Amino acid sequence: MREYNLYKEQIMERNLFIELLEDGEKVSLYSPHFEGENYSEFEKFLLEYKDTHPNDVRQLVYRLDIIKRDGAADRHFRYEGTKRDRVMALPSHLETTFLRLYLLNIQSKVLILGNGGLKATATYQEDENLHRCVQTLQKIDIQIKQRERCKEIVVTGTRLLGELSFTIEE
Repeated sequence: MREYNLYKEQIMERNLFIELLEDGEKVSLYSPHFEGENYSEFEKFLLEYKDTHPNDVRQLVYRLDIIKRDGAADRHFRYEGTKRDRVMALPSHLETTFLRLYLLNIQSKVLILGNGGLKATATYQEDENLHRCVQTLQKIDIQIKQRERCKEIVVTGTRLLGELSFTIEE
């Protein structure tokens, strides 16, 4: 009789907090901040690309400034992810950069800025880093929606209120 070794894929759980970056009148900016890390996902994105792609980073930050001033209308974003989630990307189809920044748009009042990277493939799914960035936001979005249904998280004005600590599997 043969013995078979069954290997399970290692599933790692990571704790994170949705951190307020900037409180605005029309839109507030948040970002996931993983336990044990020095920076939020958006801060890591900025630090990673500010020196190698300064014009792209400047353009994305400028677009965020416009969104904060005017509101988070759909025209500012590219739809990413699936129809079931709220994952979007910057820049919109009207602008071009080598970078993609992924985010969650919650009720056009709260943006949860994730991470991103160089867009060198036709779809984000073809790039391991970009795919991971989108999947992380999708997992966070599922949990936020569950808490919204139970009224454990609510959007009041431009603030995301409630239990903003999560554990996701990676």
